[in-house]
Amino acid sequence: MATTHCSLLRFLPAAALVAGCGTTASAAGDAGSTDAAASALPFQPSNIASADINAQRAAAAAESISSDCVVKTDKTAPIQDCFASPIAVVAQADGTTVNLIVVASLQVAASATVRVTGAVPLIVVSLGDVTLAGAFDGHSASLNVGPGGAVGAQSNSAGSGPSGGTAAVATAAVGGSGGTFCGIGGLGGGQTLAGTSAGAADLRPLKGGSSGGGGSVGSGAGGGAIQISAAGTLTIASSGAISVGGQGGPIGGIAANQNAGGGGSGGGILLEATDVALAGTLAANGGGGGGDYSGTGGADATANATPAAGGAAGSSDGAGGTGAAAAASAGSAGTVPGGLNAGGGGGGAGWIRVNTASGAAVLGATVSPAAATACASVGKVRAANTAP
Repeated sequence: MATTHCSLLRFLPAAALVAGCGTTASAAGDAGSTDAAASALPFQPSNIASADINAQRAAAAAESISSDCVVKTDKTAPIQDCFASPIAVVAQADGTTVNLIVVASLQVAASATVRVTGAVPLIVVSLGDVTLAGAFDGHSASLNVGPGGAVGAQSNSAGSGPSGGTAAVATAAVGGSGGTFCGIGGLGGGQTLAGTSAGAADLRPLKGGSSGGGGSVGSGAGGGAIQISAAGTLTIASSGAISVGGQGGPIGGIAANQNAGGGGSGGGILLEATDVALAGTLAANGGGGGGDYSGTGGADATANATPAAGGAAGSSDGAGGTGAAAAASAGSAGTVPGGLNAGGGGGGAGWIRVNTASGAAVLGATVSPAAATACASVGKVRAANTAP
């Protein structure tokens, strides 16, 4: 897959300029903490030690991806058919596992989607530039949980992950609530206990989203977590997209107290480079809550700013809440029906973070959750050789 890296076009559409938030360390790095190995980049990438990057430098290839391919992360044996560069299992500073791919440079054509699923988050470090005209797809769907997203809950069980949704009640018409990450998951029909926002705006450590509260047949999984760190310019063209949305919640049942499950929350997207030029889509939306058994359940989140629909109401079950998207960082509530069972709540929004050398970036045409919310922010990269 190696290729000579072409010159970059910088895409800068008119959009709001977002300043870095005070919760993130400046370019001076975290006071009093250092990374003993020399940094391979002009700044210290988040969540990954310089020694782990340096261990893969010799095998880093100039990558050009022109067709669909798959990365499946794992705690011990990840597999992928996208990159000539190897994939490694490494630890973040908090001890949790991520998979790391170090490349010399990276281009993803508009014709290509890098589908990422699996048990742990994915980090791609480029020693040069990154140009994304295609997609990195880390959203969760049936049988395919995004990288590091919390798996769907079991029947009438609480969701897992940073802030899993409250479980449905097996003895009453009370549905499962949506998973919470940055944005709060919508309440299941009849629920009263809301979730609590979890994680950090700077996505240190890198985490996937939370699963919804389980209904009679479970819940939606949380969206995955993807980090891309580039030594040079990171460009996402107007056709490019990174998506880590949550899975929709499943339907309710036909018998009494077989309530619907909550949708999974969005996951995490962390981009950092000396310069970041965004014109495409960044989406960490929540999945829709489950509805009536005669339907298809809540919709999975998609790579745009459109909320994932909740499952429709029917003769037996209430409607599911919509997933978080755009300016609405919280999922909406499911309903309690005139019939037998309650709908599930929609999943809350995940986190989106962009770090640059200047601490500012022009966000592109579609950022969901929106830049105006607390769930999407811009900050500074940290000085080289500081702790990750």
